[in-house]
Amino acid sequence: MRNVLIIAIISLIGVSCNKKTKYANIPKLTFKNLSQNTIQAGTDKSIYINILFEDGDGNIGFGTNNLFLRDNRDTIWIPYNIPDIPDKFNPESGLNGIIQIDFEAAFLLLRTDTLHALTDTLTWDIYMKDKAGNTSNTITTTPLILTK
Repeated sequence: MRNVLIIAIISLIGVSCNKKTKYANIPKLTFKNLSQNTIQAGTDKSIYINILFEDGDGNIGFGTNNLFLRDNRDTIWIPYNIPDIPDKFNPESGLNGIIQIDFEAAFLLLRTDTLHALTDTLTWDIYMKDKAGNTSNTITTTPLILTK
């Protein structure tokens, strides 16, 4: 059932570079927020996961699986891809910005045991890899409460 999570949409918003600031070449992630902390499981609504990132050599978007999410109720890492960063942003000078993940509640389900019949709680672990193979730190979101 977890494989259907692949349809979540990854979008890069607010990319910027600053020639005066030099970031490490290993990507760094910081959890910013969830768009809400409670959502009804299985509905047509979405939850937005917002992540701050920085990367010194700007090679994070290269059109292949490079962002990984894991629902902490499971052990499977789901790969996503961050789109290529347009050259006009001069990625060699370093990048920072926000990655927003649009996660549809239709694919968020309550566990089937009786303890979680009406509500459930999850967090996501998230990390990324850049084109050079550098792996970022792993971040954990704040809890999301699923309701029936």
